[in-house]
Amino acid sequence: MSNLLNYIFKAPVETIDLEYTIATAESVTAGALANVLCSEPGASKYFKGGVVAYSIASKKEILGIDIAYAEKNNFANPFTTAEMAKAACKMFKARIGMATTGYSLPFYRDENKEKGECALAIDHPYAYICLHDRLTGHEIIQKVDFVFDKTQSVERQRAYVQAKVSLEGKRIYMEYKLSNSVSVVM
Repeated sequence: MSNLLNYIFKAPVETIDLEYTIATAESVTAGALANVLCSEPGASKYFKGGVVAYSIASKKEILGIDIAYAEKNNFANPFTTAEMAKAACKMFKARIGMATTGYSLPFYRDENKEKGECALAIDHPYAYICLHDRLTGHEIIQKVDFVFDKTQSVERQRAYVQAKVSLEGKRIYMEYKLSNSVSVVM
């Protein structure tokens, strides 16, 4: 019947992979999450692809994120992170989308109403991780907070945040996959 409807309306019928395939949309981790997820042999069986949308423009152009909402709500927020995860699912036709947003270093910016920019005062680095299951609609959103260590270099701090968030993202994915797998005992 769906083939008939597809033929009549010439609309593609989208299917969702029942396996736990995953795709990523990353900001704060800048590709580190995809790297961690692909570190296992045979990763091509479950990892569909990923995109690093670091700039505001790329979040809008590539992922279709509501930039007005993101700007008003500090970019690194649960809603924007979830929208990025959903966009990754759709873009790569994966069941699971995982996204990261956040600040790997303290960041300050004055409000600029002409540009539509809110004031930002990020004293402590933090990140949001979202896992979105396109099949069930289930979402897990976790915030990870960090303490900025002024004795360490900026590069080391940024790398630490990216690694920690990426490893936490992989842990969330693996636990979700295990807790939702059906096993038959005979």
